[in-house]
Amino acid sequence: MTTMRRTILVTGSTAIDQTGVYGGNFAEYQAKYPIKALNMSFQLQDIQTSFGGCAPNIAWGLNQLGIDVIPLSSAGRSFRDRYQNHLQSNGINTDFIAIDDSIESCASCLMINDLHGNQIISFYPGPGSSLRKLPSEIDLIDQVGLAILGPEAPDLTLAQARDLSQLCIPMLFDPGQVITDFDRAALVELLTLSRTLIVNDYEYNVLLTNADMTPAEVVACVDELVVTHGESGVDIHTGGSLHHVSAIPDVEIVDVTGCGDAFRAGYACGMLHELEPVECGQLGCIVAMQNLTSPQTQNYRTNLDQARSLQRKYYH
Repeated sequence: MTTMRRTILVTGSTAIDQTGVYGGNFAEYQAKYPIKALNMSFQLQDIQTSFGGCAPNIAWGLNQLGIDVIPLSSAGRSFRDRYQNHLQSNGINTDFIAIDDSIESCASCLMINDLHGNQIISFYPGPGSSLRKLPSEIDLIDQVGLAILGPEAPDLTLAQARDLSQLCIPMLFDPGQVITDFDRAALVELLTLSRTLIVNDYEYNVLLTNADMTPAEVVACVDELVVTHGESGVDIHTGGSLHHVSAIPDVEIVDVTGCGDAFRAGYACGMLHELEPVECGQLGCIVAMQNLTSPQTQNYRTNLDQARSLQRKYYH
C-alpha cells in the first residue's frame, strides 16, 4: 500500500443500540429451564442505549489507532440527534453517512449479554441503500488503501465489492450477522474478490453451508481467512499454514458489545501498516481487550503506541 493511500473505507450499518445485561450465564439458564421453543423470560440487571453499528464501531477503533477512516453507511433522522456530533467531535468523517429523512430511526441492534461473554442479538437494518454512494463516487476514494465490507444486504455488498475491485482496492470481507442472507453465488464471488475474510466460528459454519464449500476451498479463495473464537482466541489461515493467536487471559469483562468490531479495527490497522497476519491478529486481540474493559462500543481510548506496547507485553 503506497504512502498516498493511508485511509480505510468501512461499509456497514450505523445503529443506535439497546443493550441489556443478564446477571448470569445463558448456558446455566438453558440447563435449568430446557428450551423447547423460542420462549425465554429473565430479568435484566441493567439496560442502556448506546451508539453502535459495524461501520462507526470499526471507524472508532481505527480512529483511535491514528488511521484516517471513511464510514460509508446510511442512517435515519435520529442520527442527527446526538450521534453525528459524537462522531464529528472525535474526528470521524460523517460526510458519507447518508441520512434518509423519510425514516425516523437508524438501524438498531437489541442485545442481551450475560456475564460470560455470550449474547442474544436481534437487528433492525434501518434505512435502505438508495441514498448510499458507491465507493467510486466518493471524492476521497483515491486516498483509500483498504476497504472493509461490513454486514450489509448481499446485493449492496456485491455492488460495493465489484466497484472496489475495479478500483484495485484490497478488501476485507466481514459478513457478520447477515451471513445467513448470502447464497452460494454471492459468497463465491465475494470470496474471489476479497483479500481477507473475517468471521466468528458460528458465521464460518453458516458460510460453509450456504456456499456449499469445504474449508480448503474457502482458504484457497482468499489470502487470509480469520476465524475468531471469543475467549479461545483466533485462527488465521494464510500461506498454506494455520496460525493460532491466543486471546488475552484474565480480562475483566465490562461489556462484550462491539468486541468483534474492535478486533477488526486492530486487524485492519495492522494490514494497513503491512504487518504479518499473526501480528495483525495480535493487534486485533489487544484492541478487543480494550473494548471489553470499557462500557459500550465507542468509549474505549487507545492509540497505536499504547496498543503496540500491550502487544509486545502479551505476545513477546
